Amino acid sequence: MDKTKPVRNLIDAWTRLDLESLLAQLTEDAVFENIPMEPIVGKPAIRQALQAFIAHCAASPWKLKNIAVTAAGTVLTERDDIFDLKDGRRVHCPVMGAFEVNDQGRITHWRDYFDLADWNRMMHLDPDFARRGPPV
Repeated sequence: MDKTKPVRNLIDAWTRLDLESLLAQLTEDAVFENIPMEPIVGKPAIRQALQAFIAHCAASPWKLKNIAVTAAGTVLTERDDIFDLKDGRRVHCPVMGAFEVNDQGRITHWRDYFDLADWNRMMHLDPDFARRGPPV
């Protein structure tokens, strides 16, 4: 089984702002972590968080730079996550991702690592954002 397929599908869904296709790549009890923020557990909670963010996006042309599968089966990505916000801002976020994919081809755990201070500067957010998390 090609464990990169659901990850590529998830990235493609982001580029189309297609939340349903994105969620279809996840198990019901999936965990999504934007390190260093608190994990989001379960598809309903992930839906709520992503839906709130997608509502601010006009486009999201993510660019996959590299993808690899470890010997243990974890899919690793190097990406440029780009968000064109409805208020005219473009936010560019270099990201390293780690995806655990089960034998049914669904993502069980999604971890993204990025520079939160850079994100806050681009989003014009205050430094306490890391403790509070994104507005929902």
